[in-house]
Amino acid sequence: MATAQDIIQDAFQRIGLYAAGEPITTADANRGLQVLNDMLDSWSNEQLFCYANLEQTITLVPGQSQYTMGPGGNGADVRPLSLRYGPGAAYVTDQNGDIYYVEVITQDVYNQIGYRLSTSNIPDTIFYNPQYPLGVITVFPKPSIGYTLSFDSFLQISDFASLTTAFGLPQGYRRAMVLSLGLELWPEYKSEGLEPTQLLLRAERDAKRAIKITNSKPVTAVFDPAIVSRAQTSYNIYRGR
Repeated sequence: MATAQDIIQDAFQRIGLYAAGEPITTADANRGLQVLNDMLDSWSNEQLFCYANLEQTITLVPGQSQYTMGPGGNGADVRPLSLRYGPGAAYVTDQNGDIYYVEVITQDVYNQIGYRLSTSNIPDTIFYNPQYPLGVITVFPKPSIGYTLSFDSFLQISDFASLTTAFGLPQGYRRAMVLSLGLELWPEYKSEGLEPTQLLLRAERDAKRAIKITNSKPVTAVFDPAIVSRAQTSYNIYRGR
C-alpha cells in the first residue's frame, strides 16, 4: 500500500527533481510531508473534495442547549468544518428508536429566534458556529429529554501523521495529490522564472476536476406548494387571457 513517502517521491519525480527510482533526501521528504499536509488542510475547505458525509452524534443533556465540538469538547471529538443543510441533514432519536427530523439553520436565521430559553421534549432546530479550536452546536428548543442528536457534516481529509502513514483515499486522489504536490513544491525547488509545463498544469487540473465531478451531489429544490399559484387553465396569447 502506498504511503506518504511514495506520494512525495512521485511528486518530486513529476517535476524532474529526482530520477525514477532515485531515493529522496530526508530533508526533502520532511519538507514534502509538511507541504502535503498543508495542501490537504486546504482541500478540506473545498466541499467537492469531501468524498463522503460524516454522520456525528451527540447525546443531548436535559436543559443544555450548547455542545462544543472537537478534542476535549462536551459534544463530539471531531470538529466539523461545516454542517450539511436541507431535509434529512439532522434528526433526533428517542429511546424507542423513533426518528424526528431537525432543521439545520444559518446564523442569520438563528439570530431571529426571540425567546431562546424555551424547552421541549423534542428539539427541532440546530445551529452550528464553527469557532476554533472548538465548534459550538446550539440546540433549540432546549431538550428536556436525553435523546440522541445525529447530523451530517463534511468529512475532513486527514493529514499524514508521518512519512510511513498509509494512503487510504478513493480512486483518483493519489494522482491528484502527486500532481498538486509537485506544483506546490515547484517554486521552492525550481529556478526562478522557470514555469511548469502546460502538460503538467492541465494534468493537475483534470485530476482535481475528475474528483469534484465524482463528489458532486444533485441538489433538489423544495418549496411549499401552498405558496405557489397553480393556474387552472393555460394562458392564450391570442385572447390575452
